[in-house]
Amino acid sequence: MVLAIGIALALWVAPSRQTSSAQDGVRPSGPLISRGYTDAPAGTVIVANDPEAGSILTELRVVDGQKVKRDEVVAVMSNYSKFDVRVRTNEAGLEKDRRLREAMISGYRTAEIAMQEVVVKGKSEELKLKNLEVARSGKTPEMKQLEINISQQDLAREQAKLRFMKETLQTDLEQIETDIKISVANLDSARTSREQALVRSPVGGVVVQIYSRQGERVSPSGIVKIVDMAQLRVLADVDELHLGRVAAGGKVEVTFRGSPSVYRGKISRVAPTVKRMQRIEPDGGSSTDARVVQVEIELDDPSGMPQVLGRETRVTFL
Repeated sequence: MVLAIGIALALWVAPSRQTSSAQDGVRPSGPLISRGYTDAPAGTVIVANDPEAGSILTELRVVDGQKVKRDEVVAVMSNYSKFDVRVRTNEAGLEKDRRLREAMISGYRTAEIAMQEVVVKGKSEELKLKNLEVARSGKTPEMKQLEINISQQDLAREQAKLRFMKETLQTDLEQIETDIKISVANLDSARTSREQALVRSPVGGVVVQIYSRQGERVSPSGIVKIVDMAQLRVLADVDELHLGRVAAGGKVEVTFRGSPSVYRGKISRVAPTVKRMQRIEPDGGSSTDARVVQVEIELDDPSGMPQVLGRETRVTFL
């Protein structure tokens, strides 16, 4: 009777002392029972800063226990203000380049080219009239040819001027297009740097631990720990002697400390490695080494699981 009471008490030792095989006194043919606790190893993330964003935490936007959404900003780093100025400067430079291009396309230079085209057209008409006039005049052939040559040279000069104006505008447009591409690249780079200074949560979940405070240098541990409670699981340690009795897909029953409700579930993963732990005997008077394998359990109805990390459990392997 004393031994049975000792075993029952030992089954609810805190997770930090979950070191026994949890199958003490269980007959090989009876149910396999283990202690466990709730955790979310696949849904736990440590949020850290980008080294290029600065090492000082200038703004912390979350508190312990706060729910956050995926991509929500949880902290702002010290280089944010510098990168923000760089973004604004590049935005202004890009806007200037675009307005300059617009002025080239629809501004005075285009009007000048249009006017020069009118001049060239006029000179071309003058040349035609000159040819008719000379042909009807009584001037000597030499004088006629001289007047035609002068008109042709005037036309050629205006045509050359028109070509030069168009080529210059085209060259300047190509240069401004290059400048705009460079400005866009610089702006994208500045925006990327500024975004890196905003620390965002990679998952939706609950802030369970804060490592760094506002105004402090970021801790080597990171800034905050966030847990996606939707990925909460039960983890149980099974003595390696009973490893043959557990396998992925196996059925289990789980009860949580302080609640009589029984939840059904299945084994979702069996760790491929064995870890060594210290086993606390039921009487609490002695301890020995134990070799255990961690088993991950997923409930059939996860919505019924208490949304608490480290909640102690009793797992019966069916």
